[in-house]
Amino acid sequence: MRILFAFLFSLVLIGCGGYQPVAQYSKDIFAQPVLVKVKIDPEDPSTGEYLQDEILRMAINRLNLSTTKNVNKAKSYILVNSYTINTTPVTKDKNGNVIRYSINAAIEFAVKDKKGFWSKNIVSSEYVGVKAESSVSQVAKDKASKIAIKKALDNFVLAVIKRGQKYSKDEVKNSESKDNNITKQENNSFQDTQIDNVEDTNTSNETNIDNSDNSIYGNEDKPLINLVVVDDDNAQSGDNMDLNSSNENSTEIINY
Repeated sequence: MRILFAFLFSLVLIGCGGYQPVAQYSKDIFAQPVLVKVKIDPEDPSTGEYLQDEILRMAINRLNLSTTKNVNKAKSYILVNSYTINTTPVTKDKNGNVIRYSINAAIEFAVKDKKGFWSKNIVSSEYVGVKAESSVSQVAKDKASKIAIKKALDNFVLAVIKRGQKYSKDEVKNSESKDNNITKQENNSFQDTQIDNVEDTNTSNETNIDNSDNSIYGNEDKPLINLVVVDDDNAQSGDNMDLNSSNENSTEIINY
């Protein structure tokens, strides 16, 4: 059953667009080091201790996270506030005797990562067959509960992957939004520059006309010798036009 679950888990990962290792997703969302802590239930301390060891092993080996036992040094945490192991009959024979039980592990996770706080309640099960009129032995129950806990941790890893994918998509959207804003600002700046250039060109043309008028109506003591006619269409913005020089492309010399 566990092999089948692992196979289905792999298919989920392969089916996810832009697949990357689990450790990459965990590093994207968890600031390190990470505190791993299980609140031990005094009525079932052995399960709590086992759960603590398994979560720590999962964090190090599967999520590739660095961990700490010091609360003050921890930048993220994975906590288990409560856990329960219970047994439920699921199958009976024709005489009404229970021949199959479900061992259920319910685990409540509380997590703090780079994006904030979130929680996850996971229930997983493992099945145990027994003989008619027999109950589940403690050994069989303990074995099944450990398998159920490992299944729950598989589901927790899957939750981390989904959160990491969402985090990555949000980062891409934010980046695209910033790029679009920069592009709009650049376009607006370019348009403003074009408008300024047009205004400068108009100002330059007006200046040329004024200078021509002044030259035409110059003073009586110094009669005008050359008249420079400027082609306004070829005038450049901000250029200082020399009325006494000639240019083949833009001026024509008229001698009097």
